[in-house]
Amino acid sequence: MQRYRIFSYALLIGIIPIQATANCDKYLRANDLTSSARGEKKTALYCYKDMLTTEPNNAKALAGLQEIEARYVKWAKRALRKGQKNKVKRYLDSLRLVNPNSLALSELEAEVYPNRQPQAVATTETPAQPEVIVEPLAQPEVIIEPPAEPEVIVEPPPLKQAKIKDIGQIYEAINTTDCIKWPSPEIKEKGGKSGWGDFYPKNGDTGSIISEMKHCHLEDNIYVVKIDQHYVPITSDGVLVIE
Repeated sequence: MQRYRIFSYALLIGIIPIQATANCDKYLRANDLTSSARGEKKTALYCYKDMLTTEPNNAKALAGLQEIEARYVKWAKRALRKGQKNKVKRYLDSLRLVNPNSLALSELEAEVYPNRQPQAVATTETPAQPEVIVEPLAQPEVIIEPPAEPEVIVEPPPLKQAKIKDIGQIYEAINTTDCIKWPSPEIKEKGGKSGWGDFYPKNGDTGSIISEMKHCHLEDNIYVVKIDQHYVPITSDGVLVIE
């Protein structure tokens, strides 16, 4: 009986990784790579990384991540040849989630942003000490304040409403970069897939435009649309503005 229990336990341990790999491969075949309408946990990236938390050297999981990276590299190169800069940028954002140290990522960014200036290297020189000047004490000036004017309160105009018409124009990972100036750190934290939880925008969703800005490298005009408590960065071409 003891021998049978040991055999059953070993068989169960062998079945669990096989089932996990099958689920990951299913997401990979469906191209649910880094995002899915069914939630973050229903993606190949999440599935393979979850396998690696318990088995860091799992060959199936490592090969799966390499396949995801290869697909984004192939799609980005194809979009670059066709001059589809918006698609290239979205593929690079997703590729950065899979492998931020990808050599192909650096090469593609160099092609997309050829005029990007390298960041200045910080020097170790000791800054000069400011000269201390002691000013003589000034005699206090007597100021007679004029009577205060009544405060005029101007109500801000109502926020414009926008309806999503093309979810392909969403920058789901732009909040992991400093490409745009966010209204606040809290909104930036919630302004992408990493802060949405189980929510994912869909065509027809309507919200308020709380901010409008230019992309740091592209010609895209980006709206930040608040849908319930979620913030969605999307190009102006991806929404219908409701006046």
